[in-house]
Amino acid sequence: MKVFSDSTRLGGLFLLLGAASMPFIIVEYVMVTSAAPPTGNRTENLAYFEANLPTLVRGWHFEVIAMALVGAGALSRLVGTARAGWALTAIGVASVLAMYPLMIGGYAAAFEADSLAGDKIVNAVATELFYAGNFLASAGLGLALFLEAKASERAAPGWVLWIGVIANSLAALGFLALHAGFPVSLQMVGPFGLVGFVSTAAFGAFVALKKT
Repeated sequence: MKVFSDSTRLGGLFLLLGAASMPFIIVEYVMVTSAAPPTGNRTENLAYFEANLPTLVRGWHFEVIAMALVGAGALSRLVGTARAGWALTAIGVASVLAMYPLMIGGYAAAFEADSLAGDKIVNAVATELFYAGNFLASAGLGLALFLEAKASERAAPGWVLWIGVIANSLAALGFLALHAGFPVSLQMVGPFGLVGFVSTAAFGAFVALKKT
């Protein structure tokens, strides 16, 4: 197939596979975490997360691969007119990727040592990487798709690009607010991120399957 013999098409395939996987992974994570006891009861809350850590870790294993594919897809488009946006996306993804080894190994070690301080440290660092990395990645995707929409030859239909621009830009503003400590709920920001991933996956599909 032509998609496997062309770096641009492969980059589109990476974006498709990575971004399309994220909504499913996120939904499973939300299903697990939403069933947790109220945060006011920290003992029960920690016991719940310790019991469900294998499920969360499995999801993070898939998530790190999905995000790596998004980053690789972004890097593959650094030669086009939208390279500034894709470069910012790649930097954001790299920041997020640093979070996964910390969570996968750190939470398990903290629970095993029965260390509340260790759990707090892992959570604080992971949260910092999550907010900052997702802000940069979402802003990068919004900028990249905007520049792709303004290009003389579009790689995808305008409606796909503009939906991606709006969704990723709103997600970026939300993550920036969270990073800055404003009282914004992650549940408010999440849907924009999901639509951003879907539109990015659609863009990747058009790049991978575009007829020449």
